[in-house]
Amino acid sequence: MSDVQVRLTACFAAVFPALSEGEILRADHYNVSQWDSIASVTLFATVEEEFGLELELNDLPGLVSFKTILTYLTSRVTA
Repeated sequence: MSDVQVRLTACFAAVFPALSEGEILRADHYNVSQWDSIASVTLFATVEEEFGLELELNDLPGLVSFKTILTYLTSRVTA
């Protein structure tokens, strides 16, 4: 597991504490009932704080799963 993935998993665990690690890795806003608009804002704020970056507003609508956020962060953190 990469450093980015470990850190993102911790962000998801903080926002969705009822999810197991396996559920976090498969999480998207369609299969996590707690993932509503408030959870999205909380998750994005948590990610921004953890990674010390500001998510681009235009990118937020596409950040709908652990996988898409991981891909986004990997490109931003290593770029």
